[in-house]
Amino acid sequence: MNLKQVSWNNIENLDDELITYLLYKEGKSIEAISLIRNISREKVEKDIIDAKIKLRTLKTTKKDQKKTLLDKMLELPKKKRLEFIKNGQPKVLQELYNEIKQRYRYIDNPDDRATVIWIIGELKNSSSISLLSKDVIHYNGNVRRMVCSALGKIGDSRAKPVLHKALQDEKPQVRQYAAKALRDIGDKDTISLLLKVVNNKSEKDYVKNTCLETIQTIKQNLNLT
Repeated sequence: MNLKQVSWNNIENLDDELITYLLYKEGKSIEAISLIRNISREKVEKDIIDAKIKLRTLKTTKKDQKKTLLDKMLELPKKKRLEFIKNGQPKVLQELYNEIKQRYRYIDNPDDRATVIWIIGELKNSSSISLLSKDVIHYNGNVRRMVCSALGKIGDSRAKPVLHKALQDEKPQVRQYAAKALRDIGDKDTISLLLKVVNNKSEKDYVKNTCLETIQTIKQNLNLT
């Protein structure tokens, strides 16, 4: 998105904070915006601040903007990214993760977003579960698939509710990746959900096979076999 697109003519593509900001820019008071948008005064003030930050970023041209660590990572091929993460110093990798947290919500391109999610998975930072969980309902199927993959790499049991939800995704690949991601963190409830997928007559065979493999692994982990 560029500055010209931040207008009422492009309202269907604007984030909530930018819509709030356009009303603010027209001279409407905080109270008026709160009534118009049916949100609290505090939310209006937060939206305006967030919008100003986003607009400030948009004003920075490519020519003037110094490439950040994340920018460089997005330009690298997958093999080089993996090498960087494998050999990177903890301080540098933490810097990368901090930048991802700051910029994540503004990464609109689904391919870039999927790549960033892949990076998060390789960093294996458990604190990123809440960041990723919101994208389990992302409009792009590949993004949802990568969320499951990343959560599987992180391997934290707090991701179970997100992955359980992904087992009902409309895309079979997402369901498959969710099942695979649950192997090391699943429980008895997971087994029940996986069996529902397996018993679905219309389910793809490769999804069923992954579910059965995961069920077997969970049973072994829980000493149920």
